[in-house]
Amino acid sequence: MAPDERGARRRGPPKSSRSRSPPPEEGEAEEEWYDDVVDDSQSDGRGFGGFSVKRPTLHSTDQAEGEQLERYFEKQYHGKAEEKRASIEEGWDEEAPKFDAKSLFEGHKIMSLGIQSFMNSLPMFIMSFAMVWGGQTAIDSMDGSTGLIVNLVLVILAVCLTTIAIIQIVVHSVNQSLRDRSLVTDGPDIPLLGWSGSFQMSTMLFVEMILTFSLVWLIFLVGLYLLVGDIPDLTLPTIDSDEISAGSILYLLGVAGSACAMFGVIPYAIQETIERS
Repeated sequence: MAPDERGARRRGPPKSSRSRSPPPEEGEAEEEWYDDVVDDSQSDGRGFGGFSVKRPTLHSTDQAEGEQLERYFEKQYHGKAEEKRASIEEGWDEEAPKFDAKSLFEGHKIMSLGIQSFMNSLPMFIMSFAMVWGGQTAIDSMDGSTGLIVNLVLVILAVCLTTIAIIQIVVHSVNQSLRDRSLVTDGPDIPLLGWSGSFQMSTMLFVEMILTFSLVWLIFLVGLYLLVGDIPDLTLPTIDSDEISAGSILYLLGVAGSACAMFGVIPYAIQETIERS
């Protein structure tokens, strides 16, 4: 007795009760495909593969359905897009900053942030102080212009290290603020920079600024050289207001350019830290 006749469970898909028509023969299938696709009315020999293809006919019902779908999507999504854009642009007008009395009790943070920033950049400040002290020692121990040149080089290096230290303070503070905000909103997506990472990034940012600093410092030093007539010792020169010379003009331009460059260090470091974080 067969398994199906015993009533045992049969494996595999169940038998279909639908009657399936046998597959068409190759000639019939080809003829049906040809009649649906090929346009016999075009007999000029043009078309793809030597024959012309029938264009699909669009009935009135299809056009009505297409217009209904177009009105539906325009109503559903275009209106929402306008509302979304209006909600996004809703606070873009410039507003004056508001002051809260509770902010008066937030000023104690400057003490902790100041100590943290100072300790973070203490090695750079120590090296800068050592270079300035070494320059003064070189002036006392070396006669002539040799001591002045050594003092000038060491002072410039000390200014560079101090600038890197200021950039490092900005980089570390901005990175810490961005990380704290990411922890509150989306999770720890922004990596926290350690001392070596912040110093490396500060050095890279200063290297990007070195061409501008070199230009304004060169103008400053050339103006000092013309005013003093010798290697300058970085003391403030006396400028005769009755007689404006090329040295005084270059000196004033160098001072103004150096001040602008030093003031621009902080916003530039903030912007680059945000972009690279």
